[in-house]
Amino acid sequence: MKRLQKWFSLIVVLFSTVVMTACSFGEWFKTELKAPTIYLNSSEKKIRWSAVPNAEKYEVYLNNELYEVIAATADVNFCGFADTVNADTKIYKFYVIACAEGYDRSLKSNTVSYVNQPDSDGLEVKDSIAVNNSALSAISGIEITNNVITWNSILGVTKYAVSLYTNDLGQLFFETDINAFDFSEYVNNDEIVVLRVGLKDGEQYTLSRQYYYNTNTSQPAYNNKFFFIDGYVGDYYISSQKELNKIVYYGFINRVDSVEIYLATDYMNQLVSTYGTTSLNGTTLYHLSKAVEVACYSFVETCDYDTSFTGTKVSNPTKQDIGISFTFGAKLPTNKKTAPRTQNVLDKPYYERVDLEDRPVSYNNFVSDKQALLLPVETSEQLYHAVESKATPMFEEENTKAEELYNDAKDVLRDIISDEMTDYEKVLSIFDYICYNTVYDDEIVEHNDDRVSFTSFKSFYLEGVFDDGLSVCDGFSKAFSMMCNMEGIDCVRITGKIYKNGVYKGLHAWNKVRIGDDWYIVDITWSVTKTDEGSFTDGGEALDFNAVEFLSYKYFLVNDSFIASTHYPIDVDFDKSMPATTNYYYHYNQTYDGYANFIIESREEFTDLVEFMLENNQLSFEVVFSSEYIALPINKEQEAIHNNQTSTESKAVKKACGIEDANILFVGVTSQIVAPNLYGSIYNISLINLGNVA
Repeated sequence: MKRLQKWFSLIVVLFSTVVMTACSFGEWFKTELKAPTIYLNSSEKKIRWSAVPNAEKYEVYLNNELYEVIAATADVNFCGFADTVNADTKIYKFYVIACAEGYDRSLKSNTVSYVNQPDSDGLEVKDSIAVNNSALSAISGIEITNNVITWNSILGVTKYAVSLYTNDLGQLFFETDINAFDFSEYVNNDEIVVLRVGLKDGEQYTLSRQYYYNTNTSQPAYNNKFFFIDGYVGDYYISSQKELNKIVYYGFINRVDSVEIYLATDYMNQLVSTYGTTSLNGTTLYHLSKAVEVACYSFVETCDYDTSFTGTKVSNPTKQDIGISFTFGAKLPTNKKTAPRTQNVLDKPYYERVDLEDRPVSYNNFVSDKQALLLPVETSEQLYHAVESKATPMFEEENTKAEELYNDAKDVLRDIISDEMTDYEKVLSIFDYICYNTVYDDEIVEHNDDRVSFTSFKSFYLEGVFDDGLSVCDGFSKAFSMMCNMEGIDCVRITGKIYKNGVYKGLHAWNKVRIGDDWYIVDITWSVTKTDEGSFTDGGEALDFNAVEFLSYKYFLVNDSFIASTHYPIDVDFDKSMPATTNYYYHYNQTYDGYANFIIESREEFTDLVEFMLENNQLSFEVVFSSEYIALPINKEQEAIHNNQTSTESKAVKKACGIEDANILFVGVTSQIVAPNLYGSIYNISLINLGNVA
């Protein structure tokens, strides 16, 4: 009975409340109107939106204050604001709320912003700007909302710059007279923007720190985490295999322990449909392991690693928020082998053969310090990749190994590059420096100690080139890419597989570099001409010599077809985006005396070359004997005839030059096309045992 009395009392109180507030039961359950979606027409200074069902009017708010009430139409609704725009207000932010009798007001619409840019000289798109990254600017109060970036104005400043980067557009620059920039027209509804703003100081801009903005907010915890790799900016919301490839590669380069990601529903469904969810060993789900395997395969790095998943269960195969854990054999290189040979001391690299104005020791005008994109750098792996990605490396801690290597590379470029050089000459000098000062690490290729990881050896990194002078393809290609890009010459590193005569030989890395409008292939590893221990007879000619390496240009600036049967890039699309269609033909285009090139077509030209070498004390060159001068060998029997003919010509030239008792050393014969419609055999030749002649 008491329980019934309590319920009766509650009903009476509830009824009294309804009566006293003059509310009906119908009003308690009013339906909320749908929020409008509004669009901005900057040129006509109007906003528009489609009709909201059941709406009778719309409240238009400008900068959070009621601006106008618009009677609803059944089609498209408009609100103009041309008469309101004035010079004192820079940003006009609009949103709309739908209203109707008997309905709850809608939520706010999206917000659109009109930036009051002056009609003349107010906003200028620039191809480039001179960036000063030596110090961050004093700009403060930076905010980014609704595709508009604003900052505190500075008294007396009449020109600001905005740096904008997206995956689709690349790098764009703008100059503006006001302290705001609306970038709506440059982005879509699922895009990440990288922004910096700056002050003009003379002819250059000092830019602020870097800001990221994501127009996709479907998963805020993952949309607001960003990574940058290979010129691609991404978040941790993964909607395609390409994005998974990129974030896994980011994990490789940065040697991260794990990445926490969210797989978009459509992408997850695609994986399940393609691979299924069969469990492996009761823990790993096949569709996820296969996707990560593909990602790791897409960007082959010469390092050992293992992966595992966190947060996945066989009972929940379509879990979307997962973690990928990486285990690396070593995160930093510390080990090295013993150099198996030395460089031929008779070789003279290009930068020592030319007489051009030297850079001062204080020179610091490197393009890699003036990029608008910034990347934090701690390791050599991060360093080369930041520079290759057209980002300025930022050393947040002092005296890191990466900063030391960067300074070492600057010292090298100050020494070997002249500002009088063409891009071709700069590329040649960088190529020669690496080849001349670094020998190939044969011992690491034979490394088979499972207790010591490949990842720990410096030969695979910049350290191998700049610290030890001992490297393999990884170190060669990273150093070449970094130094070219430091000079503003586009260069990328290509990874892939090597086949010889159709037989797989292993993983490899090489480069593509752009000179002018053309891309070329450079493979330093395959340019190495090395010999085993050997000897020669006094007064004769030798084809072998005391375990040394020689400068060679067999794989310097060649095209895709030249390596098509041996080099197979992993990322085929990336490789095809930079077609190397033209050979530079080093021996044909390069001269040793400003006139004669390195293709020898007669005994007279051979004699002229040797006389030049003697007179200028340049005792080693790589030359080509044209097929018209010395017939090319096509089998073992003809190779012996070819060598005999070469020796005969050598003896005649020695006699003509007065060095009959000396030796001419021939190393590295190979036959290939060396100029348009011209074949020849390539030799490193050195004048040795000259006695008192030289």
